[in-house]
Amino acid sequence: MDAFVSELREKGLLDLETSRRLDELETRKHVPLARELHALLYLGAVLILAGVGAAVQGHLDALGPMAILTALGFVSAACVLYCFRSGRPFAPARVESPNVAFDYVLYLGIGVAGIFVGYLESQFHLLGDWWDLYLFFAGLACLGLAYRFDNRLALSTGLVNLAGWAGVRLSRWDVPTLGVRAAAIALGAALIGLGETSRRSGVKPHFEDTYQRFGVHLVLLALLFGVRGFESPDLWLLLAACGALATVSSRRRKFEVFAAAVVYAYIGAMVALLREMRGDAELWTVVLTSACVIGVLLWARRRFREDA
Repeated sequence: MDAFVSELREKGLLDLETSRRLDELETRKHVPLARELHALLYLGAVLILAGVGAAVQGHLDALGPMAILTALGFVSAACVLYCFRSGRPFAPARVESPNVAFDYVLYLGIGVAGIFVGYLESQFHLLGDWWDLYLFFAGLACLGLAYRFDNRLALSTGLVNLAGWAGVRLSRWDVPTLGVRAAAIALGAALIGLGETSRRSGVKPHFEDTYQRFGVHLVLLALLFGVRGFESPDLWLLLAACGALATVSSRRRKFEVFAAAVVYAYIGAMVALLREMRGDAELWTVVLTSACVIGVLLWARRRFREDA
């Protein structure tokens, strides 16, 4: 490794700074800890939110509603204000965070705001039967913050809130199961379309994966819940959708989408197959076929990495 780096440096193909970093990696003087640090920060934010929720529940009688709401509102506003003061200006392309903790301060502010809104409604019932509007407006706010600060955690939170609002609204309108599934498929398709639009327009193109992940799971889950057997049209729609997604994702080297397509197709086929089988054959069928699916996914993962 040292000889190869030295040869590239002598030929002028590698600058001194890059060669120094390669030497540090080779000698273990510099060990990248980005993933570990992000995981610890995310865990810290989640634990803080859990602690805040427990504190609100445990000190309700001692502090009173207004004191708790004031404290929650102050913490949330402080987090968001810090992000507006420290964040870099908006740009359509990817914007790097000013520091490693920035994204998690924003996520903490969003989480505390959610606790604030939930506690506010539980105490004063401002919206009554229309409480699901909190989910709707919270989702829109999270999407706005996601684009302003280039934060995919906020984007995911916003999409979850909007999906939750849609589910609550449909249940309150007493929509039949088929209608709920159709709405889920439509929403999933819309999210996939938004992801494609982000990529083509150049406005936060890296958000495509988040939109696509939510959209794919919504569409495939809605189809999977309709599978009853080989005579079920939903099975063949599911297999067709999985085939299309697997083809497109293999061309674009998106392993997560490819894996989701394979797994959902497998589950749908097994649901239909096991309805026709009885006895010990069911267990052996599941064991053997699941081993084959795992093998296919491991092979595909290696191929995707080699072709990347």
